[in-house]
Amino acid sequence: MKKEKISLYASLAEIVSALAVVLSLLYVSSEFRRSQMLSSRDVDVILYDRASQANKAIYESADLANLIIKAQMRADTLSAADRLRYLSYQHDFFDSWEIAWIYHQNGILDEASWKEWDQWYARKAKLIPKFGWIENQNNFTGTAFHDYVSTLLKED
Repeated sequence: MKKEKISLYASLAEIVSALAVVLSLLYVSSEFRRSQMLSSRDVDVILYDRASQANKAIYESADLANLIIKAQMRADTLSAADRLRYLSYQHDFFDSWEIAWIYHQNGILDEASWKEWDQWYARKAKLIPKFGWIENQNNFTGTAFHDYVSTLLKED
């Protein structure tokens, strides 16, 4: 009987140790995944960098600055090439906003940061000529982001 009890205890100990190994591996795996993900602060840095690059493009290129002014004041006078250049510039703006949107939807960009970024993007979007979104929205169709921006910009 003693041998059976010892054998039972040994089997139970093996099961417990196997479970401990599995739980340890699951914990290590989740910690590794978490360490590989971006933090909300990392997303802030990405968004600041993108905004900084857009500003740098303006102050380094008088042509781009003039193009933006012309698009805002007399969009109907833009040549086809200038219209395309302007739309490309605006596409980068909407891409950045979508990046913030996606990271927020995925739970990476925290609520406070999302609200700040979203308000900033919304203010900027309302200042650009309507065609900047209208002609770029096809790049975002079928997404919740598209619906969100379209609704927001229709409110004006």
